[in-house]
Amino acid sequence: MRLPSVPLAFAAGVLLHICAAAPAARAAAPNEPTAVSSCADFGAPAPADAVRPVPSAARPAPVPTPLDAEGLAAEETYRDVFRILSTPNRCSDFFGGPARAAQVFNHFSRVLKRAPLDDPKVALRMWGTYSRHRDTPTGASYRLFEQATINSAGPLAGGSAPLRVGRYPGNTPQARALVLLHELGHLVEGPAGGWLLPNDGRDAEASARNTRLVEAHCGEQLEAIRGQGRARGAAAGLSPRD
Repeated sequence: MRLPSVPLAFAAGVLLHICAAAPAARAAAPNEPTAVSSCADFGAPAPADAVRPVPSAARPAPVPTPLDAEGLAAEETYRDVFRILSTPNRCSDFFGGPARAAQVFNHFSRVLKRAPLDDPKVALRMWGTYSRHRDTPTGASYRLFEQATINSAGPLAGGSAPLRVGRYPGNTPQARALVLLHELGHLVEGPAGGWLLPNDGRDAEASARNTRLVEAHCGEQLEAIRGQGRARGAAAGLSPRD
């Protein structure tokens, strides 16, 4: 029997990394599919896993400038998340401050790809070995996985049954932003070492705790996306949605 849950990311390789977003603030209605998050590492990083400094030519200003979103795998969400992370607020502070948070997110956004995956219930898959990076101007320390792919036919693209990411319905701007923020937490090194969000592979409750933690720090900014979407929709003569 298949559980009524929708994994948002799955990864396998020398190092197995499984990441996704999870249900939190609002309890799902009976039989309502929910997103289950997990993030786990099995094995060691690549042998060349020395911390790699960002090349000087690629180093951003103290607060990195936004990328040209056109052509990015997450272009429909990139602007929303960059706007959150590049300004002083409780959410960007959680990820190390605007300069560090925006740097890591920009680098992650450059390597994230979009392609159809073999499971229509998977929204984002990261797999393979990871490399570690340190950006001198911002002080950001983080990792990136060898492969990171958004499923172009997955649930957050409207290709599956409805689901929820935290308190938000799937395939909404807030759900998509929350997925990327959750993933970012598994990439950023925390102030005490280790990753900002602990691995939560094969542990639905740990996954839910991680998503609740992101929502606790970023809820106000996620709600602002809702307001911005309604304003844009009203300007275009569209009906507002969650």
